[in-house]
Amino acid sequence: TIGFTGGYFVALVWGLFQLQSGMITVGVLMAFTQLISRIQRPLIDMARMFPMFVNSFASAERLIELEELPLEKELQPVKLLSPAGVRFDNVSYKYSEKGRMVLAGFSHEFKPGSFTAILGETGAGKTTLIRLMLSLLSPTSGKVTICNGEREVDASVATRCNFSYVPQGNTLFSGTIRDNLMFGNPEATEKQIKDAISIAMAEFVYDLPEGIDTVCGENGGGLSEGQAQRIAIARALVRPCRILLLDEATSALDIETERHLLQNIKKFMSDTTIIFVTHRLAVVEFTSDQITMRRTTDN
Repeated sequence: TIGFTGGYFVALVWGLFQLQSGMITVGVLMAFTQLISRIQRPLIDMARMFPMFVNSFASAERLIELEELPLEKELQPVKLLSPAGVRFDNVSYKYSEKGRMVLAGFSHEFKPGSFTAILGETGAGKTTLIRLMLSLLSPTSGKVTICNGEREVDASVATRCNFSYVPQGNTLFSGTIRDNLMFGNPEATEKQIKDAISIAMAEFVYDLPEGIDTVCGENGGGLSEGQAQRIAIARALVRPCRILLLDEATSALDIETERHLLQNIKKFMSDTTIIFVTHRLAVVEFTSDQITMRRTTDN
């Protein structure tokens, strides 16, 4: 755009000098400038479409990569029948052979029933910890186990049934709010849904035109980001779990609403191990433990 504007300006100045010297008339100058704009506008519009093509090709490549991923082995779910925790024993991880080590010799035990805040800068490995717990990633070295004091099980596809997870960003899908809430637990009762809505400070759903049967668009279209986050948290609470993972789950909430929500979770989920990834220090006052992570260096 700057290039085209500069070219237009040069042509206009050149035309004014030609007009002053009597080489052209005012009509010729006006016709010339109009013709330039007719050429420029389609070219600018075409240039703006270029990023769209780049995004389309990138998306196609990602889809091809997904198709090539090997399927996970189906395993019989391993459910722990009492409050469970997660133990990291000297865990290291990097996303590629030549990449930097995201985690290096990390050891920590998230004790059953504890409320832990994981703090740290972007790229420090906070979300990587969550993915290792869910066995979406396998450690480069070390070991991740799910334990409850009576039993220890290596983290795997089979142990995911013990978790409920609220990821970063808006994860609602198109459909009714009830459909979204029951996605994690299709057999949820009305009482379970109502309790989850109350704990997640999402009572606003009852003021919507159709209540919890109100239809929302993809990614919570029609709702504010804060409302969508509270529904996503309520959906996680509807799902029976031993360990609740919250990854920046309250980033769109104001401080007061976040404080009340965390108070509710701490009060009504006292038997659940809660692991909260966050940048906000206000969360720390509700936790029994905290981990501050920093980016590792290549060496």
